This record gives sequence, structure tokens and C-alpha cells, in this order.
Amino acid sequence: MYTVQWKIPPDDHDVRLDRFIRRKYQEIPLTGIFRLLRKGVIRVNGKKKKPAYRLQENDVVRVDIATRPSGPKKLIILSAEQKKTLATALVFEDANIALYNKPPGLAMHAGSGHKYGFTEMIQAATRNPSFTFVNRIDKATAGLVIGAKNKQAARNLSELLRRHEVEKIYFTMVHGLVKEETFTVSSFLKKEDTRVEEHASEAQGAKKAESLFTVIKRFANNTTLLEARLVTGRTHQLRVQLANLSHPIIGDTKYGGKKAKAMLLFSGRVVIDAYGIDVRLPLPEYFS
Repeated sequence: MYTVQWKIPPDDHDVRLDRFIRRKYQEIPLTGIFRLLRKGVIRVNGKKKKPAYRLQENDVVRVDIATRPSGPKKLIILSAEQKKTLATALVFEDANIALYNKPPGLAMHAGSGHKYGFTEMIQAATRNPSFTFVNRIDKATAGLVIGAKNKQAARNLSELLRRHEVEKIYFTMVHGLVKEETFTVSSFLKKEDTRVEEHASEAQGAKKAESLFTVIKRFANNTTLLEARLVTGRTHQLRVQLANLSHPIIGDTKYGGKKAKAMLLFSGRVVIDAYGIDVRLPLPEYFS
């Protein structure tokens, strides 16, 4: 049995758990770290924690595993259909960064119910097991995700995200005619089983979530196209907030939207001023 533990010093207070573990095991991709956290191999104060958990001074992080983690798994072999999917997915790249357009219905990472995700597919296509995405979008959501080609790029991008210096802009089609031209939604969200629910305050273990919305166009069929900017990035944030305003996203059957070809939520623009990056994609055809 391989066991190691660390007591968190003041310098690591408020550091994300996944980034702390990544520093300790640089040979393991983020997908591997997520898997270990999900299985409870890595625990904080004896409890399972999410990758985004912010470490507190004097927390005890413990790793219990049969053998010491030994690096990334062998790259998957892509099918002809997968290669076709990836052929047009790359929309920007330089020596360190790559932005991809993730299709709807494809998970970001391997997990329960799927042996691989978009990350593993890109690693295989680029023959780069060090490639990782520094942000995530829901399986049902399509659009831009930010990739790092190496560990240093991942650290740099993660720090920019932590400082809110990366702007991620979404576009969504919702049921109903939204009255306000621009509006802000602040709420407290907490995951309950397979859904995320709104709560009255943080006292119930919920986390603050804030989004900025702008109406782009209202349609005669009683739908509205919105632009959404995230101030925070909670699980299902936009989906839950819009549903609780009685404007569920079309195709989001989990939160009250009517069934559609795909969920009409699209990560359509990414701005990273530190690197002079401003990429915007046209809306997918299924939005029309």
C-alpha cells in the first residue's frame, strides 16, 4: 500500500485541491487526478472532496493507493468517426495553447459510463499525453474549451482563470420572452444527487453563483436568444438560474426545457487578454 499525506502550510491556503495534487504528481494528467478524487483515493481530513475544493491551512491531504501513481495511461486508438469529429474541432492554437470546439453530448473526461472523453481523444489525436483542458463544460454543452499543450501552459492558464482574467461567454436560447434587456442573477447553488438546486444562503452549504445576461433577440415563437457571462463558474450555473427565472434552456430537459436536437447552450467566445486571444464561433446550425 502506497500512503502519503501532507499538512497544508499557510502558503498553500486557498489553493485548489487538484492543482496541489498536480504539483506533487506532475506525471499524472488532470484526468487521472480527477479519477483518484472521484474514487476517494485522495481525501482531505478523511473526506472525499471535489477537484475545485479550496485547501485551508492545517488541512490534511492523504493519498492511499495500492501502488504509487505511475503516470498517464496509454493513448486510446481513435476510430474513423472520432477522427472525423476532431478534424474540424481545432479553432486556435499556438506553441502552448489550443482552443477546441467540443461537440454536444461528449464528456470532457473519462468517467463512470464512458471510458474516454474529449480530453483523451485530443491526447490521442495530438500524440500528447500531457495535453489537458483547464476549464470544463457540461457533456450536453457545446463550444469552446481551453487546452494547454504542456504543464507550464496549464499552470499559467489556471492562474489566469483563478484571477478571473479569462472571459468565457455563452449563448443560449430559452423558452419565453425575457423582459429585461440586461440583468444580473446572484444565487446560491448546491449539488443534490444528480441535480443542482438553488438555496437561500451559503448556510446550507451552497456556493454563490453570479451571471450577467444580455438579450440578443426575441423571437415570435416565444423564445429569446441570450448572451451570458459567468462571474463564477458553478456546475449547471446558467441552466439552473435560467430555469428558476421560468426561462429554461431549450433542450435542457433536466431543468424543465422542452426536448430538442441538442441543448441550446453554446460556449461561443473566449477572451484571454494576457495572450492576445479573442476567439468567437458562429452559433451552431441547430440554434436556428
